Amino acid sequence: MEIIYVILDKVEYEVVKDLEHLLPPERREKIHRLRIDSDKLLSLTAGLLIRRAIGDSSIRLNDSGKPYAVDSDIYFSVSHSGRCAAIAVDSAEVGLDVQKLPDKEYLKIAERFYHPSEFAYVTGSDDSALAFTRIWTRKEAYLKQLGIGISTDLKSFDTTSHELSERIRSFDIDGYVISVCTDKHIEEESIYISCLELKDVTE
Repeated sequence: MEIIYVILDKVEYEVVKDLEHLLPPERREKIHRLRIDSDKLLSLTAGLLIRRAIGDSSIRLNDSGKPYAVDSDIYFSVSHSGRCAAIAVDSAEVGLDVQKLPDKEYLKIAERFYHPSEFAYVTGSDDSALAFTRIWTRKEAYLKQLGIGISTDLKSFDTTSHELSERIRSFDIDGYVISVCTDKHIEEESIYISCLELKDVTE
């Protein structure tokens, strides 16, 4: 499995928007529907990461809205948060989520949406913001891997359980957490993770 992420702290949408011509029409339309330049930049970057992963393959959505490459044995999952966009690419269904560490109240969110074991993990941690973000990204990655979306009752499953923790790996990177999930046991050593600059994504 490969994970690629891009930190966009020194990139402005107006400077790189000409890269949109590399993307399919549906991605360009999605970008243009966004009102905020930072959101446009994230969507542009996500589109370029997908293009890098699947080349000219067409993209369709499954019944839950999860994108997949047509006539390809490549599976991918993209996510973005703050100023970071990331993609996971694998030979089987994969789910990925990235989130920036929170700077606001989050324990109420954890109490409402986390399984009791997950909530205990957060409140018992020396760094509760990091622990909260790890759990949130693990939940999102799991649901993305299943392709069923976040409408599922988030308290109904426990990502700290042995069964799920064997399938999920999390990485703390530059003020963000990236979590990835597969349908089987995954070794951290089998994941190749790299940070690219936006210009390198287009090569």
